[in-house]
Amino acid sequence: TQIKKVYGLDIDEDALEVAKERGLEVYRCSIVDDCVEKIGRKFDVVIIGAVLHHLVSETRSGSIELARKALLNSVYLLKDDGYLVILEPTFEPFWLLTFVFYLKRFLSLFTSKRITIFNYWNNIGPPVVSYFSNSKLVSIIESSKNLLILKTFFKERDLSFLQKLFFLRSYEATIIAKKCY
Repeated sequence: TQIKKVYGLDIDEDALEVAKERGLEVYRCSIVDDCVEKIGRKFDVVIIGAVLHHLVSETRSGSIELARKALLNSVYLLKDDGYLVILEPTFEPFWLLTFVFYLKRFLSLFTSKRITIFNYWNNIGPPVVSYFSNSKLVSIIESSKNLLILKTFFKERDLSFLQKLFFLRSYEATIIAKKCY
């Protein structure tokens, strides 16, 4: 199968401008909003790339519900025989990331700046993100309506000494699912 046309969906104007410059037709919309219903077309493939952990609510369970909403809206955008590809950074153990989520929420009450520890990616405070573990990500997808997981890939990533000190493990997750009934 040959790719004939690529579309982009985002809420960030700068990202949409770059996509337009590269020849994409774009839609200004969040994957968790009802605006996806107004797009008026269905797609063979929808790719969600490093988005789910940025869908943040006041609570961890609220963030999980936002991820579910994003998946439901993605299914809505798919043709009946369409595929969903999810690319997402994941971390183990899930309980540690839950602690980090609430620590970041707490510290963001006092500052809007990233608080780095040794380097940019080791940080506490803003921005608040809601990372999932491999099993939590799979369970969120499995609980979504009309999705059948076909393949899962979890490639372990290298971590800093500080991250390893806390027994953290990091992965690049790729999950391919098919719309089903």
